[in-house]
Amino acid sequence: MAFGSSGRLIGAGVQQGLRISFYSLLWAMAAGSGAIVIGVIGTTLSLAVFGVVGLLDAVGSATLIVHFRHAIRHEVISQRHERVTLFVVSAGMAAVGAATIADSAYRLHGTVKDRPLLPGIALAAVSVVVLAALALRKRRIARHIPSRALSADGWVSATGAALASVALLGTTLDKAFDWWWIDPVAAIAVACGAVTMSIVLTHGSDLREG
Repeated sequence: MAFGSSGRLIGAGVQQGLRISFYSLLWAMAAGSGAIVIGVIGTTLSLAVFGVVGLLDAVGSATLIVHFRHAIRHEVISQRHERVTLFVVSAGMAAVGAATIADSAYRLHGTVKDRPLLPGIALAAVSVVVLAALALRKRRIARHIPSRALSADGWVSATGAALASVALLGTTLDKAFDWWWIDPVAAIAVACGAVTMSIVLTHGSDLREG
């Protein structure tokens, strides 16, 4: 394979990165759209935000698919594509985190109560497992390529898994103890983590050996 000045020599990891990005795109589009619809109907903040993060994950995965296909076609990883993809994923994560904090604060101030639905609970439970598995797989492959952009997308999947856990926990506690506030409070915590991670990734301090 050729080695160009614009990038790194590609290996088998790029094929794996392409496959995991494709699987991630399919899941993110299906689960993200479903979560937004169910979250809006049930006015469940964390589930709706989880859906938005899912669509963000889909955008990142689609960008990575283009990136890795270019690498396979030209037999070299483009550093420019890598930087663009990393920016798309990191900026999107920061935007979703900021919007989540603002919406959660509004709900806490106005004591807006959720109306959790059974399909939302089921989707959140499945998403915790699927997204956690995708996050781990993306980060392993990213270290092998290596690709900071794919690693960043792994953190987006991890954020989605965390928000799905928040939605699941918040729904359970709301039903059991009428703790309506637990959902927005937990969503704020996850959102702060997402914003912080986006800053870390943007400045190139990704946890390579994490």
